[in-house]
Amino acid sequence: MRKLGQKLSSAMVVLAAAVLGSTVLRQPELMGWLLGIDPIYLFAGFSLTGAGGLAAFVSYFEYHGIGSQDGIVRRGPHDDIVAITFDDGPNPAYTPQLLDVLKDKGVKATFFVVGLHVTKYPDIARRIVAEGHDIGNHTYTHKDLVPATRRMVLAQIHKTEQVIKRATGRTTKLFRPPRGIYSGAVRRLLVDEEGYHLILWSVSSIDWRQTSPMKILRRVLGYARPGSILLFHDSGALLRREGASRQNTVEALPMVIDALRDRGYEFVTMTEMLERSAEAKMELAGILEQA
Repeated sequence: MRKLGQKLSSAMVVLAAAVLGSTVLRQPELMGWLLGIDPIYLFAGFSLTGAGGLAAFVSYFEYHGIGSQDGIVRRGPHDDIVAITFDDGPNPAYTPQLLDVLKDKGVKATFFVVGLHVTKYPDIARRIVAEGHDIGNHTYTHKDLVPATRRMVLAQIHKTEQVIKRATGRTTKLFRPPRGIYSGAVRRLLVDEEGYHLILWSVSSIDWRQTSPMKILRRVLGYARPGSILLFHDSGALLRREGASRQNTVEALPMVIDALRDRGYEFVTMTEMLERSAEAKMELAGILEQA
């Protein structure tokens, strides 16, 4: 099995080189890092070549996920709970509005923040924590972690840890990789060595597409299930370095909350969801021991 994994890992490097071009081949350190990757995903199979194929695969991976690994959280227990999560903030135009909605509705959420934005808007980060929401690490500059060297990954994570602590007085072990993309090497580094929970999602609102509030509502209601982790954004367009409008997200959020409440769902933070998951596992273990 180990030999098979090594062969697949080597194939992964060859494929990555084909897709990513000379970026990999020019950096021996990066090549060594990639050689340690488990075959968590294979860039949509060996037929994938070129940027178009990569974009199609990234789109699929971002909204469906591939595989299940220790330390990777895609959903919670099958209780009538959901977790609302936001990526890419804080943003001075939209995060305060979303916080106002959450406060008005009595809902706690989880914000995966970009360190650079926390540096610019520490008062908003403080408000997130002061109002009882969870805060998580989403790298310092929203840099993709694949491909990236170990040193680059740690720099992104540790710098964000520092600015979150400086702004809020809090530490966090919740982490969401940009676009939900990670490798086996990244998982081992962050979960096994750094002690993070890698939080992904089971329902994306696709609000980054400038989706209308009603389409956001219909999508979330169509896919929400017990234990769902819901993905929204309170900032955006990070590849262009400026935030895209998230006003549709602001307008959709109260409708989403009301509709899910009508269906009997309770809203929890990611910390609460992890605690419930641990309790569910302990209950299951007890049942199995008695069987």
